[in-house]
Amino acid sequence: MFSTLKNKVLLSTLCLILTISGILTWNGYHQFKAFNHAASVHSQQVESALIASSLQEKIQSYFAALHTFVAEVNEDHQFRDTAAVTRALSALKATDHHIQAAFVALKDGRSFENGRFYPGFNAKQQQKEWYTRAFSGEKNIITKAYFGEGEKEDVFALATPVFQNGQPVAVVAITLKVSMFSDFITGLTPNNQVFVFDQSGYILSAPDNGLIGRNIREVRPDYSRFSAADTLISYPVGGREAQAVKSQLSGQPWSVVTFEWADEITRPSSDMLHASLLILLVTVILALILAYYGVNVLIYMPVGGEPKRISAMISRLAEGDLTHVPESDSHEASIYSSIIRFHRQVSSIIRENREISESVSVASGRLADVMNQAAVTAEEELREIESVSTAVSELSSTSREVSANATMAEERAQTAIGSVQEGHQGLDSAIRLTEMIDHSVTETASMIEQLRSDAMNIGQVTGVISDISEQTNLLALNAAIEAARAGETGRGFAVVADEVRVLAGKTHSSTQTIQEIIDQLQVQSEKVSNNMTENVKVIQQSVELSAQIKASFDAIVGSVQDISEVNTLVASASNEQFSVTSDVAENATRTFDLVSQNVGAVGKTLEAAQHLAALAERQKSSLAFFRLDD
Repeated sequence: MFSTLKNKVLLSTLCLILTISGILTWNGYHQFKAFNHAASVHSQQVESALIASSLQEKIQSYFAALHTFVAEVNEDHQFRDTAAVTRALSALKATDHHIQAAFVALKDGRSFENGRFYPGFNAKQQQKEWYTRAFSGEKNIITKAYFGEGEKEDVFALATPVFQNGQPVAVVAITLKVSMFSDFITGLTPNNQVFVFDQSGYILSAPDNGLIGRNIREVRPDYSRFSAADTLISYPVGGREAQAVKSQLSGQPWSVVTFEWADEITRPSSDMLHASLLILLVTVILALILAYYGVNVLIYMPVGGEPKRISAMISRLAEGDLTHVPESDSHEASIYSSIIRFHRQVSSIIRENREISESVSVASGRLADVMNQAAVTAEEELREIESVSTAVSELSSTSREVSANATMAEERAQTAIGSVQEGHQGLDSAIRLTEMIDHSVTETASMIEQLRSDAMNIGQVTGVISDISEQTNLLALNAAIEAARAGETGRGFAVVADEVRVLAGKTHSSTQTIQEIIDQLQVQSEKVSNNMTENVKVIQQSVELSAQIKASFDAIVGSVQDISEVNTLVASASNEQFSVTSDVAENATRTFDLVSQNVGAVGKTLEAAQHLAALAERQKSSLAFFRLDD
């Protein structure tokens, strides 16, 4: 499935993007989660501190109002002006609508409110907390919550002593509903995820009003883990994890604890992770689309096919295997199409050269046969010439006896005429054979010249392949440059560029191998062409020599006929006969020499024909390196 280069590039790109993006996303998620947690803790700390500060200011405002209360007491521990005390208490109560009651108690424990002392109520005797603590030296007193008879719900009191001449003479106090603090905190933080409790654990404010008045140690036992050094804890509540931060009111035994649910704290991190994963998915899809487009446009279209397929095709070409006919490609300008055209041209040239080599081999065999026959004929001709020369010599030696042996000379002259005519006929045959050899050798030279031209054409085709490999190498270099510009994303393109560069190197190496074979073929073809040219020249000389021999035989025939005519006058012309016989002997000697030369020329032609046949066999052996699909 992933054997093709395209799939490998897409898989590598996918793995690279998933790895990098996964690492970045996971790292970003953890960093954002840590940042979000730290921000949440800081926010809770700030919120807790602000609530504690606001609550502190609220309480201080009540104490400030209490400190404005003024009442004079006489020596009998009675108010000098009860009306003024009543007005002061009314003004104190009017400072805040949450104040349920404003009253003042004298040192003897009687409590004054609404212009009168409450009958049957004595704070001193009942040991009210706000009373005992005020006369014990405390100045700003916040009592524990207690059930208010008038309010019919839990309240607590804020009290401060009233001094006269530096001595406490009374205690002024106000009462507030415990629920008031829940309303106050709700106004500060809408979600109201806040607990406010006093030193005893009494809950003054809670997210659920049903928890107000209960003990924090029972409701949230994990809050016992708070300490001065550790104001941040995490704890489970009803299957959910909560994170709480504690702040202390300055100068007051009240604690403020704000809490956040862990899943709400981590929700931004989870949302960020989901968004990052969505972006990662879109990025992967876009990257795969771009990678697919890049591989098709930058590699497959210029190359024209799968690089492994092209490499296998070039390897078969380098090994001389032309039996596999590749399929045509739709991209005419691609490397694959160029290789297909080269494959077809080389196959055509090799097939044509094989046919030419076969023709040359057959013609060389025929030429060798003709040369053998010509050699036999030349030997016979030489023997005939030797016979003529011997006869002429005998004629010359007996010319002095011509007069006495005229009849015998006439018979021998007739015999000589017959021998010369036979030699003339043999010479005609030799001339015809020589002309046939000349024609055959000329055709062979033309075929070899055509073979040499085809070998040159093959050299031009290998030049085209070399140019293609250089262009491929340049294309791979351009792809590597583009991959380097793309950085990490282009690393898969760099791997592809390296494979294409290796392919170009293999193509160049195969082209050199083919070029060496073609160079050897060109050299052998040139040698054969030169040898055939020399053979043509030698055969032409042989033709000229045969013509001369024919002329000499014509002269011999004429001379012998003259001898026959002169025989009737032998007696009276013996001296002239001797002179003519000497001329005939000289001509016979020259004819013998010419025939000997003709025999040597025929032998050289035979050697050339045999050499041509050997060259044709060598050429066939070289071309056998290429295997064609017949």
